[in-house]
Amino acid sequence: MKFTIIICSLVLLSFLLFRNSFPKFFEGISILLFRLGFSILLLYGVHLLLGSMGYAIPVNLFTGTVAATLGVPGVISVIAISILI
Repeated sequence: MKFTIIICSLVLLSFLLFRNSFPKFFEGISILLFRLGFSILLLYGVHLLLGSMGYAIPVNLFTGTVAATLGVPGVISVIAISILI
C-alpha cells in the first residue's frame, strides 16, 4: 500500500515538473504501442496463413517487439527463425 502511494506521488510530481514535455512523451508512447499492436496483428495473420501449411509462427510479446522494432525485416526474420528451428 505504501509502495503504491509513493509511486502515485512520484508520477504526480513528475507531471508537475515536466508538464511541457509530456505531449511529446505521450506521442512517442502512442506510436510505440501502435507499432507493437500492428506488428502483433501482422504476425497473427502470418501465423494463420502459414499455420494452414504446417508451420507454427509464435505470436507473443517478444516476437511482437522484434517485429515492431525492425519492421517488415523483423517479421521476415521471425518467420525464418521459426522455420529453421
